Amino acid sequence: MDNEIRQQRWLVHLWLIISFLLSLITFPLHLSILAHIFFGLLFAGLVVAHLRQRRRTVRILWRDIKRVVAWIKPRGRMAWADVVLVVVTLNVVVSGFADYFNHNQPVMIPLGFISPIRWHAVSSIVLLALLVVHTLRRAKRLRTSQVR
Repeated sequence: MDNEIRQQRWLVHLWLIISFLLSLITFPLHLSILAHIFFGLLFAGLVVAHLRQRRRTVRILWRDIKRVVAWIKPRGRMAWADVVLVVVTLNVVVSGFADYFNHNQPVMIPLGFISPIRWHAVSSIVLLALLVVHTLRRAKRLRTSQVR
């Protein structure tokens, strides 16, 4: 049973990575916007599955977030990192829908030193950077982590 749970966890990790990458490559490959939306929403759904698998850890981390003293400890920092990942993921989904429903006038973010960039693109770049760091820091445990 333990091995089966570990395998399920690994599959969620694997599909999180695959769905995010597929969502990213739909644009440079000029694939359908529906493919982009499908893979993006698949990724968002897998984030929910990932958090459900980690509900015990999420509960512990949530307690640490409520206590300012715990923020400087590694577990407190991990709790905040997870909150930031969830918020940025939600931001990417919301900005994607905002762009989709306002495709004639997408929401643009002025960056000052270059032309304005779409809110969804900026959010996606930030999420990509956070996910790379998140994945690299946990790379050794991706295959062996357990659902608790």
